Amino acid sequence: MSQLSRNSFLRDSLVLFIGVLIATAVVGPIKAESTLTLLLVALVLALLNVLLKPLLVFFALPFVIFTFGLGILLINALLLLLAGAVVPTFTVPGFGIALLGALVISICSVIVNIFLSPRPQVQVRWTNSGGSVKRRRTRKDEDVIDV
Repeated sequence: MSQLSRNSFLRDSLVLFIGVLIATAVVGPIKAESTLTLLLVALVLALLNVLLKPLLVFFALPFVIFTFGLGILLINALLLLLAGAVVPTFTVPGFGIALLGALVISICSVIVNIFLSPRPQVQVRWTNSGGSVKRRRTRKDEDVIDV
């Protein structure tokens, strides 16, 4: 595993840990015995997201497209139920609760990712009819869109 993918896996696990922690606090029937259980659930969910989620999304792609992406929430609920089955000290009583928990985890993930992700900067170049090029200054290692 490369350093970049290891860092992104750990970052995703941290984001999932925060999401699962908030989901256990907000959604009453979802229970975890300890903080170590929450950490284990976050790692299991991160592994399931890497290994199983792409296959589920691929096979459910027409449904995901038809539901304008809301099918991903159903897949996340299934993965949360699976994590509850794998980790014995983590309880998710049913699919409806798992769906609510997946919604909470997704909202938390979006909020945390807004703060943790760097803002991409894009360099845009355009040419007017006179042939001169106007540029916006950015760093050299960034992508450029020519118009």
